[in-house]
Amino acid sequence: MKKINHAIIGAGLAGLACANRLQAAGQSVEVFEKARGAGGRLSSRHRLNTTFDLGCQQLNAATPEFSQALQLWQKKSWVASHDQQTFYGLPRMSGLTRQLSKHLTLHLSTRIVGLHKKATGWWLEDEQGQQFGPYQQVTLATPVAQALPLIANHSAGLNQQLAPAEHSPCWVAYFVLPDKLAVARSDAANNAHSSHLRRWTLLNTKPAQQENVQKWVVEASVEWSKKHQDLTSQQVAQKLFALWCNDAALTIPKPPLLLEAHRWLYAFTAQSLGVAYLQDLTKGLNVCGDYCLANHLNHPLSYQAEAAWLSGDKLGQQLTKAMQ
Repeated sequence: MKKINHAIIGAGLAGLACANRLQAAGQSVEVFEKARGAGGRLSSRHRLNTTFDLGCQQLNAATPEFSQALQLWQKKSWVASHDQQTFYGLPRMSGLTRQLSKHLTLHLSTRIVGLHKKATGWWLEDEQGQQFGPYQQVTLATPVAQALPLIANHSAGLNQQLAPAEHSPCWVAYFVLPDKLAVARSDAANNAHSSHLRRWTLLNTKPAQQENVQKWVVEASVEWSKKHQDLTSQQVAQKLFALWCNDAALTIPKPPLLLEAHRWLYAFTAQSLGVAYLQDLTKGLNVCGDYCLANHLNHPLSYQAEAAWLSGDKLGQQLTKAMQ
């Protein structure tokens, strides 16, 4: 098999799936991530000597491929499940992506702002002007809005194919309560009356996250998030906590020990492309991500992580075949 240098921009589930598939086939892979750690929307935040899953709260499978991956990860103790239907990263959701990135060459805190095609191949440029390369293949495993500026001057075909994809934002509040509190269930039957909250999650119910204090994550609806996307995180935290107290809490809670918010600008796929991945074979440019497949699985929100992993894994398989 011919060995090719690959650069993957984005260390979320899609980028890591692609990178692992390529590395397992003996390919040379480097992954670039603008954040301080891998994980994307499986990332966690450390506060008050504890952690909060800020994005994806659970993993579910609608396809045999992802179901097999979850079973493998469970055997490795990377995920755990109460019922073999819903899985959780150990000891938190970002624990899974840390394991998936453990043996990869990662460039963290490295925001790629430009791609340059030279005679030697592709070169990547970061915010400080440092260049990395050369690479024969470049894969963008980022949200559409971040991918388009990088390929704008290089592939009219990919630009046109990516144009229909859309993301929606989501505000998330997370807080710590000093005492246990009874709440209404967070499911379609119980929060259908509220157009403002999509879900609330008690992190203490997850494997390896049992603690004395109650840790909550509250997700706003897409509509509410769009309407309030320009507010400060402090303003949003207060508003979402008040909505949660009204919709979920069965008794009046004590003031939280911690109350903060985080905005996911590209949280959900509003319009997917209906293909596993995109390629410009003449340029050596590739694109993968949840927005390729998300709306074509059984449930576009709960299975978005699966769509990301499938997209990256299938692209990795295709790139490997092309090298043979």
